[in-house]
Amino acid sequence: MCGSHNHELAKSLVGHPYVGQLTKDEKIIIVDMTKSMVNLRNILLTLKEYNANSCTTIKQIYNARSTYCSFIRGSDTEMQHLMKFFERDQYIH
Repeated sequence: MCGSHNHELAKSLVGHPYVGQLTKDEKIIIVDMTKSMVNLRNILLTLKEYNANSCTTIKQIYNARSTYCSFIRGSDTEMQHLMKFFERDQYIH
């Protein structure tokens, strides 16, 4: 305690944003598994098998998936994106 902090140092870094940052390879794994419609918890388990020392949380995986989906959708809203799929696949709407 140096007088400027009112708490002790964290014993574990799990949950800290810097430590849980995803690597480029992990982001590729998340994108591939998202395309295959894999659940978040299974993606997390795969990343933990890939790197046992990973401090990534489910929230960081959720954010990475959200970023990927936003990138795919572009500037369209979710409803506009859905309507494009309806028109492309010739559904009646």
